Amino acid sequence: MEEVAVNSVNFAKPQMLWLAAACVPLLSLFLVWTWRRKQQAAAQFIRSRLWAQLTVGVSYPRQILKRVLFAFVVVLLVFTLARPQIGFIEEEARASGLDIVVCFDVSRSMLATDVSPNRLSRAKLAAYDLAGIAKTDRLGLVPFAGNAFLQVPLALDDEAFLQSVRALDTDVIPEQGTAFADAIRESMNAFGKDSTGARAVVILTDGEDHEEGAIEAARAAAKEGVRIFTIGIGTAQGALLQAPDPYGNPIFVKDAEGNAVKSRLNEPALKQLAEAGGGFYLPLQGRRTLQTLYDRGLAPLPKTEFKAGRAREWIERFQWPLGVAILLLMVEFVFSEQALPSRRRNRALAEAAA
Repeated sequence: MEEVAVNSVNFAKPQMLWLAAACVPLLSLFLVWTWRRKQQAAAQFIRSRLWAQLTVGVSYPRQILKRVLFAFVVVLLVFTLARPQIGFIEEEARASGLDIVVCFDVSRSMLATDVSPNRLSRAKLAAYDLAGIAKTDRLGLVPFAGNAFLQVPLALDDEAFLQSVRALDTDVIPEQGTAFADAIRESMNAFGKDSTGARAVVILTDGEDHEEGAIEAARAAAKEGVRIFTIGIGTAQGALLQAPDPYGNPIFVKDAEGNAVKSRLNEPALKQLAEAGGGFYLPLQGRRTLQTLYDRGLAPLPKTEFKAGRAREWIERFQWPLGVAILLLMVEFVFSEQALPSRRRNRALAEAAA
């Protein structure tokens, strides 16, 4: 922890500075107007020949100075509300949470429309929901289809995670298929050596597995202390797959025999995969699904402490303008408008009364 030089200046509420800037002309006009109104009101009740005698000893410069002091007090109080901060303390921030890698299925079967608008879009919404719930956890992203790769390393940067999820489509990985084993192994590599606490893998997929070794990979991950949870996207009835042709028109995807391909949610495979990884399976049924996943599966896991970058804590200095404002207010209160001693003023008033 180190304190940086005090020439670093910041304002917690900089919008109040505009109010302070507006106060100077407006307050000046107000004080001039009230002074003139005071003069006019006095002239209505006091004959002009007595006015000069009654104001003997009154100093107009002192009257102006009192109003200037009052204006400074108001400006300083508004400046205080802006909360000036000079200097800051910078230290390494640490956070406590989980390490979660989201494996996102981007195979063509995710374009099925058995859920609206399609499985891929619903999976993205699920990833957004998870990011909104796991505020203190580090999130990573591994897209997978015929193979897998780490797109977002584990970090507390929600914006990078969300932007990467937003950009996902079925063209991210040219090789088609659903390689769960590769996704799990890539997730294990993503955790790295600094990930020593609770670790979890959340797989968003329709469950169509075209590769072997997924169960073995899940069991190997469980032995390393990594929990695997699966979220099923789609329906058991499924839907015929469509893909855009070179002109952007949707056409049905056909197999080698020319038959339209129908994709269905494979819940048994996802349940088996989650059980092998020490987690559980949930079908995606809105935002509540991800909340249930976090409450039942992720939140009970022991949190780990990790570095969260450097945090800057500004030092509040609002006491300075506030103290000066109080001092000026006291001076304005005791500052007299009279330029003459009290005896001479009383003598002048007696003569005026006679």
